[in-house]
Amino acid sequence: MKPKITKSEFESTYNKISKFINVTPTIYAVNLSGITQNEVYVKLENLQKAGSFKLRGALSKILSIDEKDLAKGIVAASAGNHSQGVAYAAKMLGIEKETIIVMPENAPNAKIKATKSYGVEVVLHGKFFDDANNKALEIVKETGKTLVHAFNDLDIIKGQGTIGIEILDAVKDLEYIFIPVGGGGICSGIGQYVKLVNPNCKIIGVESANVPSYFEARNLKHPTLVKGKTSIADGIAVKETGNVTFEILQDVVDDVVLVSEEEIAQAILLLFEHCKIVAEGAGATAVAAVLFNKLNLKNKKIMCILSGGNIDVTSFLNITNRALIDLHRRVVLQIKGNIDKSNLAKITTIISNNKVQIHSIYQSQQENYLKINEETYHVCIDINDPQELFTIIEQIKEKGFVLNNEDYLKTIL
Repeated sequence: MKPKITKSEFESTYNKISKFINVTPTIYAVNLSGITQNEVYVKLENLQKAGSFKLRGALSKILSIDEKDLAKGIVAASAGNHSQGVAYAAKMLGIEKETIIVMPENAPNAKIKATKSYGVEVVLHGKFFDDANNKALEIVKETGKTLVHAFNDLDIIKGQGTIGIEILDAVKDLEYIFIPVGGGGICSGIGQYVKLVNPNCKIIGVESANVPSYFEARNLKHPTLVKGKTSIADGIAVKETGNVTFEILQDVVDDVVLVSEEEIAQAILLLFEHCKIVAEGAGATAVAAVLFNKLNLKNKKIMCILSGGNIDVTSFLNITNRALIDLHRRVVLQIKGNIDKSNLAKITTIISNNKVQIHSIYQSQQENYLKINEETYHVCIDINDPQELFTIIEQIKEKGFVLNNEDYLKTIL
């Protein structure tokens, strides 16, 4: 029998958890709407307590556990957001000392630190969610604590589905909702509630192409374990969709699309620059799918679920740097010339006179291709348009320098 949650069950769950959570904002994304020629809204679950939607499901599950079992404590496994949601909920309910959270060893430091800050015990194990989850199951057997699963649980799904109540209240007559998919909790929850209220609204799951667990499961018509690669969307880097969530997803999801690491990075940059919003990798996937128009939509009313914003500063800088490079807004000039004390001044003067920002610069005489009297400068600049780059290249060559990567630079012009 397929799992089914009623409209009243979702509403009852919402009433139960509402005093603990934020009603997160929904914004009209002007720039994204203009780029895609659609009417695009973004639901900001990055502004939820603990930084993601996961608090909703965590509260829904924990509040459903009877007092006797709850006294023994709870265990959860996650790459970060579920960990923080459970830890935050445990702190609010006064059971943090009886709570154990298992996280992958390569989980972002910011998420590990944030989870520990709520007073729970954190255990690091494995590289993926699935590894951490297996460890959590071992702890459950050893201690008798209750597992608060990240997604494969109807109480969790009910909690995540309360987002659907808020988005349908905020925006009427939605035609498409793009939702990140990892294990499937948020997508199955929102999808099932929305289909109960507005069956004509299309539910689109979005996954990282590096970990396409539901995409593959949908093709095979059953959950399957994918190998998976490291992804900046670590929050949805789940190698196998849950069996409970899969059954619901099959009923409510109209399509699933994949986004690349580069597309996710550019979505993070767009959200920061044009919406003043900080999104983590998993949180930006739905926006990435719309930004790169994976379904070739036009003149549609679309909602993107921005599921979380728990990204550490180092990762954010690395990701946005990569996005700027991919967009050819950040360019490296490899400049070779005869050794001369005036070289650096000549190069920086040219760039400064063209009112272009130098991001970084370093000089070397250690490259294998250099002759005994040569040196090279690697100058990273931020440009506004290709004409600026063309002018700088020409003026540098006029000073007698050679651009080692001129062929690459010509592809930008």
